[in-house]
Amino acid sequence: MKSLIFAVALLITTIWPAPVQGGQGNDLRVILLGTGGPELTPRRMGYATLVEAGGHRLLFDAGRGALQRIYESRVDPASISAVFLTHLHSDHIEGLPGIWITPWYLLGRAAPLRIWGPEGTLKMVAGMEMMYGHDLKNRANRWNTRKNLGPVVKEIAEGEVYDENGIRVTAFQVSHADGNPAFGYLISYKGKRILLSGDTTYSENVVKYGRDADLIVHNVIAANAASAAAPEVQGILAKLATPEQAAAVFRKTAPKMAVYSHIAKKSMPGLQGDLAIMARTRAAGYDGPLTMGYDRMAIEIGDDAVRVLRPDAIDDLPDMDFKTAGKAAAS
Repeated sequence: MKSLIFAVALLITTIWPAPVQGGQGNDLRVILLGTGGPELTPRRMGYATLVEAGGHRLLFDAGRGALQRIYESRVDPASISAVFLTHLHSDHIEGLPGIWITPWYLLGRAAPLRIWGPEGTLKMVAGMEMMYGHDLKNRANRWNTRKNLGPVVKEIAEGEVYDENGIRVTAFQVSHADGNPAFGYLISYKGKRILLSGDTTYSENVVKYGRDADLIVHNVIAANAASAAAPEVQGILAKLATPEQAAAVFRKTAPKMAVYSHIAKKSMPGLQGDLAIMARTRAAGYDGPLTMGYDRMAIEIGDDAVRVLRPDAIDDLPDMDFKTAGKAAAS
């Protein structure tokens, strides 16, 4: 019983830390829609991160369950018209078709979906359009016009890829072995900086672009001793960041808040696995602000404050069943 009480107390302080206190200006928010990897777990959907800045919404990756998590976060999916892909592994794109087509015909998205991604994105999207060819042919009508469906695709290289409404997005290359070409993203808005590592092992580019960031959202992988000895798992461990590698990044960048997402665990399930990752990060010498990400967790970034917010309850969440319903559900 004492060990359980200790574990719960540690969970409260590591997954829901006390917020950094500070000023106002919280028109910049990050929602960790999905914080898992390809593993199937009861509480984590696939990786997807929403950045809200000045009333505009940018989605980074679209893993399994992304559309559902957007809805559960009380965000109208039709309000999202910009998607940035870190790389083309299936667990980062399998939610994309739903985000592309469902808000168009069901919720009345009034602009084409725009997609930025690495080389190969054009071909991938062409395949998606082929797969949903029946919808494209038969669902377009006077209420759901083809011009609002898109998608409009731009393949990216390292450098600034987006500059609209005071929001700048810079892509930088990272190292993800069989996921390459792979990118991380730096989002800048009103002097505040958010870095998303994407899927990568330790990367000097993450350090370069992440120094003094307000928020770094970093991937992590861990395995127990037996799993780590398996040759296949060794290959997976070599292409993602261990807690020790992430700790090195955090020490060098000193963010106002570091958060784990795309949390991949091999034979380390549930709370105990999460706590082990946090403990290894601390043992590796990082003692700054650190949060274990969880689906629908929100992080508000103010002028001199970073606040971690628990997900809202969804018991009273209204259905989104028609075009006007999105506004009610997101209110």
